[in-house]
Amino acid sequence: MIKELRNLLVKGINVETNLQVVPTDSNNKKPEYPYYSFKFISLRKNVGEGGVFEESFDKSLDPRFKYDVKNTIKFQPEVIMSFNCYSDDEWECEDFILKAFEWFRLKGKRLLALKNIVVVDVGDIGDRTIFLVDNYEYRKGFDVKFRVLHEFSDRSETIEEHKINGKIEGGRK
Repeated sequence: MIKELRNLLVKGINVETNLQVVPTDSNNKKPEYPYYSFKFISLRKNVGEGGVFEESFDKSLDPRFKYDVKNTIKFQPEVIMSFNCYSDDEWECEDFILKAFEWFRLKGKRLLALKNIVVVDVGDIGDRTIFLVDNYEYRKGFDVKFRVLHEFSDRSETIEEHKINGKIEGGRK
């Protein structure tokens, strides 16, 4: 779920703005200005539900059995991401963070929905500028809340038939 969200937003923002989108916390060399960064600040936040439990009898993966019991649980947790633009020019930084904001509110919202990812909220754009030795690195950013489908399953083989060979002891006479 997170990998798909990450890939969709990196590609979508890059196509929309032609800027690189990189992880915020990375040991790699930073791209040339301007560029974007993202960081998942809440990878999976429970949102007041215990999930939906499903049990089904699926065709067995083991040729000795006809069916397997498949247990599945589905959640719709919240994922929170911080998204920033970096530049050595403040106005350029403002222009590009607005483009990203608009992408998440409209085009990105539509594209992500096709993959069962819902943009719940795009937060306020804030100033995250820092001073580096002798100049400013202009940073503008916002947080985005998503709802995703988190689903996982396990399988158990069934005992469909069992032969007991031997003497039965006890019981009624």
